[in-house]
Amino acid sequence: MLTLDLPTEPYWLDLPRGVRVEIRPVTTAVMAAAQAAAARRLAAIRIADPDLDPDMSRGLSFAFLVKALARHAVTAWEGVGDSAGKPLALSPEAVERLMDLDDIAAAFWDRATAPVAAVAAEGNG
Repeated sequence: MLTLDLPTEPYWLDLPRGVRVEIRPVTTAVMAAAQAAAARRLAAIRIADPDLDPDMSRGLSFAFLVKALARHAVTAWEGVGDSAGKPLALSPEAVERLMDLDDIAAAFWDRATAPVAAVAAEGNG
């Protein structure tokens, strides 16, 4: 039996380097919005560079998807500061800069999509 035990309210994720982000649940709508945004960005790069290396294209695709998911899902954060060490205000641009850090982006992706992945795995038993 499939158990729909998905979050319905925003919740916090602990990420590397002392960063915490509050995210809204990764619903179909949130993921579809992120995928559409990532696809648009990658399409623009492919138009500008039709000879884009396939490996770089895959890397950019994932990077754009993680950034778009974070932009659509992150509602608050802790542990993120500016160059002077002062807490940095949450903004779409700052969220994208945070996701430029590979360890943060990988952990964010794994933890943000884990509830959906767990339900999908249960349904494949």
